[in-house]
Amino acid sequence: MIDCHTHLQPHGEAPPMTVARIERYVEAARARGIEKVCITEHLFRFQEAYDALDGWWDDDPDPNLASLARRYWRDHVSGSVADYVRVVEQAKAVGLPVLLGLEMDWIHGRADALRAFLAPYDWDIVLGSVHYIGAWGFDCPEFIDEWAKRDVADVWGDYGALVRELGESGLADVIAHPDVPKIFGHRPADETPMHRLIVEGASAHGTAVEVNSNGIRYTGEAYPALPLLERARAAGLPITFGSDAHRPDRVGADFDALAAWARGAGYEEASWFESRRRLSYALP
Repeated sequence: MIDCHTHLQPHGEAPPMTVARIERYVEAARARGIEKVCITEHLFRFQEAYDALDGWWDDDPDPNLASLARRYWRDHVSGSVADYVRVVEQAKAVGLPVLLGLEMDWIHGRADALRAFLAPYDWDIVLGSVHYIGAWGFDCPEFIDEWAKRDVADVWGDYGALVRELGESGLADVIAHPDVPKIFGHRPADETPMHRLIVEGASAHGTAVEVNSNGIRYTGEAYPALPLLERARAAGLPITFGSDAHRPDRVGADFDALAAWARGAGYEEASWFESRRRLSYALP
């Protein structure tokens, strides 16, 4: 099995991104029978991304949310994407079973800037994720009070529309943690409209849907919920597995449960990407 979603830095921390740190992730992966690890650091960790996207938050009419988003992005910059790419390629060169990836935030209206950011590097895998509705980081504890001001069904609809945009852009290989708005327990009576939007977006380019074990950790249920995964299967969409690990000990966490979840939706294989080319393996 292959973990297609890991981060070298926890939120709120910025340990150096080094080959030695990558080795710790590989050791943890091997202990869980994981054959390869895709390192997919967050876009907002990199100064080049901040420079390219600076000010996107000002599109939101709420100055408080814009200020929170600006501060969050500024505080999380921890290095250069060029240095990050170099370190992962060094890890590959010494024989570590890792792949070069990125978790790319989809920012409405900034597709050209995102495409230009991706272009110089030989990525193996690009995860696409939606973490913001306007400047509201709906899955981030710093923004949690905003939930009390919003209609849950509207939030899910707005999120689904943004994921559809992401899928239609063709910039990502995988839709990460597809139903992440459930992270704090806010769920509408009918989740089907959002599920439909996500699958429509992913179907535009055959984008894979991620089955992510961090959902088990936070909500007791993997991302995505089984009805969404069944809809993805009916549409012929591939899946990847990801732990969303931000520390070595989380690599490959609960992958047996993910395999059972995927089988429950009718899947018999999972995928990973090398040089943006999809490869597959049979589920255990």
